[in-house]
Amino acid sequence: MPNNTHLQNFLRAWMPLMVVATALVILELIIRVHPPAAELLQWTRYELGQGQWWRLLTGHWVHLGPTHLVLNLAGLLLLGLLFDTRLPPAWWTGYLLGAPVAISTGLLWATPELDWYQGFSGCLHGLFVLLALANARSSPRWSALLLGLLTVKLILEPFSADVPGLPNNTADMIGAPIIFQAHSLGALTGLAAGLVFLFSNRRVKLKIEP
Repeated sequence: MPNNTHLQNFLRAWMPLMVVATALVILELIIRVHPPAAELLQWTRYELGQGQWWRLLTGHWVHLGPTHLVLNLAGLLLLGLLFDTRLPPAWWTGYLLGAPVAISTGLLWATPELDWYQGFSGCLHGLFVLLALANARSSPRWSALLLGLLTVKLILEPFSADVPGLPNNTADMIGAPIIFQAHSLGALTGLAAGLVFLFSNRRVKLKIEP
C-alpha cells in the first residue's frame, strides 16, 4: 500500500508535466518527418490576417529545432522541481488552451514588427507564475522569492541584447532572437489565472468552513 500511495502521489504531481512534454516531443517528431507542418502551425502575422486562427494556439507548441525544444523541456522539469502544489487537470487544460491564444493576441498588438513566432517559453513563464501563486498559501516566502526573481528577469532581459560584449547565448543556441514580449505576456496570463485560482479556492473553503 505505501508503494502504491507513493506512486499515486508521483503521478498526480508529474503527470500533467509529462503529458505536456510528450505532446511537445510528438509535434517536434512530426515536424522532423514532415517539415512543412511547422509552416502550417507556427504563429505568422500574415496568415493570421488571412483568417488562419488556429495559429494563435499552435504557434506555441512548435519549436525551431531540437535545441529549442530541449530548453523548454528543461523549463518544464524545473517547474516540477520548484513547486509542490499541483493544479487540477482541468486547470492545466484550461490554461494550456487559453494562454497561447491570449499571448498570441498580445503579440499581434504589442509587436507590430514581429512576422512569425514559435516556442513554448511564453506559456512556461505563465505556468511559473500560476504555480507560484498556487503555492502561495503553503509556501508564501518561497513563492514570493521566485516571483521576485522572475520579475527581475522580465525587467532586465529586453536590455540584455543591447549590452555590448554580452553574448546572447540562448538566441545563439536556438538560431533566432528571443521574443521577450512573449515571456511578459505569458507571465501576465499566469498572473490572471493564478489570481482566479486563489479566489476560487478561497470561495470553496468559505463554503465548506462555517
